[in-house]
Amino acid sequence: MLGDAVQPAVSVIIVNFNGGPLLAECVRSVLASTVPVEVLVADNASTDTSLIELRLAGGGDARLTILESPANLGFARANNRALARSRHGYVLFLNPDCLVAPDTLASMLAVFAQDPAIGMAGCLIRNPDGSEQPGCRRSIPTPWRTFVQVTGLDRFQTRDSRFRSYLLTNQPLPAGPAPVEAISGAFMMVRRAAIETVGPMDEGYFMHFEDLDWCLRFQRQGWQIVFVPQVEILHVGGVCSSTRPMRVEYHKHLGMARFYRKFFQDSHYLLMSVVLAPAILTRFAWRLAVHGLGWLGVKPRRHPQVLASQVARQCAPYPVALSPGDRRRVMVTGATSLIGDYLLPLLANAGFEVHALSRNPPDYGRKAGIHWHHLDIARARPERGPGFDVLIHLAPLATLPPLMEALGDSCPRRIIGFGSTSVFTKVDSALEKERQLSAGLRAAEERIADFSAAHGIAWTVFRPTLVYHLGRDKNVTTIAEFLRRFGFFPLVNGSSGLRQPVHAEDLARATLAAIDNPRSFGKAYNLSGGEILTYRDMVVRTATAIGVRCRLVDIPLSLLKTVIQLVALVPRFGHLNPEMATRINHDMYFDNHDAQQDLGFSPRRFLGAEPRDG
Repeated sequence: MLGDAVQPAVSVIIVNFNGGPLLAECVRSVLASTVPVEVLVADNASTDTSLIELRLAGGGDARLTILESPANLGFARANNRALARSRHGYVLFLNPDCLVAPDTLASMLAVFAQDPAIGMAGCLIRNPDGSEQPGCRRSIPTPWRTFVQVTGLDRFQTRDSRFRSYLLTNQPLPAGPAPVEAISGAFMMVRRAAIETVGPMDEGYFMHFEDLDWCLRFQRQGWQIVFVPQVEILHVGGVCSSTRPMRVEYHKHLGMARFYRKFFQDSHYLLMSVVLAPAILTRFAWRLAVHGLGWLGVKPRRHPQVLASQVARQCAPYPVALSPGDRRRVMVTGATSLIGDYLLPLLANAGFEVHALSRNPPDYGRKAGIHWHHLDIARARPERGPGFDVLIHLAPLATLPPLMEALGDSCPRRIIGFGSTSVFTKVDSALEKERQLSAGLRAAEERIADFSAAHGIAWTVFRPTLVYHLGRDKNVTTIAEFLRRFGFFPLVNGSSGLRQPVHAEDLARATLAAIDNPRSFGKAYNLSGGEILTYRDMVVRTATAIGVRCRLVDIPLSLLKTVIQLVALVPRFGHLNPEMATRINHDMYFDNHDAQQDLGFSPRRFLGAEPRDG
């Protein structure tokens, strides 16, 4: 780590949950800083395209690390997870819908250099309309100050400090850095030495009030908190929370209650019990009504995602390394699949012109050579025409032979398709649907080989096993969601069947490595993960990753099948079927030696390994 006296460096931590297009712009603005930085994006199981856009914009930058989670860990826990990975003497906690200037961090570091007692500093945060954002400078909202704010007493007697609001927005900006009691968690720069004495954020908060909690703890440990008005940033605000407003309101008021109970229960017992507790419940009910019942006539503010899109469009376009004429053209079907999230940026950053086909293409435009096409290949075929050098088929393998035959002589000379080890594991399933799936995969591989031999095509088929992409897959994420929702996990006879989960990014990297590798032509590979572990251990590791207590319940097989049938009634778990219970104690791991030898395939260990950068 670079010493602070030699060249101060900053670890920038950004917690993301469906941050949309501004996440990439936020990271790019940080990477343009005039001081050394590392950026750690802790993703809370996003389901939008924010990580794809981030990988397109800066996935090749060694200073960027993306930390994925199999579930939404909340703001404090995700920040702490990234904090444990950070290296530098100063840490900036930044929201993903913020944009900073190149000299922002340097200016903040200069303030810290003036006084070693400064443990935390914030800046002037602007809304998109240029106004000051409430909360970037404030007092601690004690129960009394909250009472004054809620009742409006601050409007009638502002000269008496006892009747002032905890928000300082309406006060004149100070001439220089000024001490305050609290700043906003949207932009919070902290000295690491201070963190070591105060400790990390309180993970008892899911979202909201963890920043106020931290500010109060910093004060009580003797560290100064300053507000720097000369440094300004833009914060759209509410982008990550706009898709789940009711859940946000729930956690906000839960955090509010925790904050008052933690710090003011003894000194403000009467005010807490008689006034604030009912007021918190009343406010929560009102906010739910505002979000859930449009007939109340409350006009909502402009949707944060709309503002984010507008701000992102004002930013400079992503740089394109090669002109379209210089790029090799690749067609990717099923491009919105788990693997596509990683493969598309890898292909674009490697210089390919990517044409991505999907039934539901995302709306982030043409960036870095990726062109989206709306097409369901199960019902229609892409137009015939030469020009594609490579076809990568991420859609179900059974749809690849008909596609190749429809393209005929214009079919690309290089094809990579994705099947599954289900070709082996489901051949004797008790469900006819699964037996048909296994037979279909086998038949598809044979048709691909036959057509390729007749047309001079170099083909490769990958058979991954237990693919996971934290937050999006139906394997590990399903386990994580079940543990988080129900607090236990059912097992049968110890659940000792062996598994070898493989991460979607490792599959994407294997694909890129195979495109121009003649050793992979005309071959099928089993692609499994870098670690073999029991199903039980896989559940325990998942529980540890999301920070929940792992209560495992051994139940009879027949009962587990019934439980799965009931759980499958919930839309989120509709893909489950009773045969999954039967296979829990079956070994399903596969030798990937050939892929290691031919492609340099080096998959990560399950969840416990260091995440890959970018």
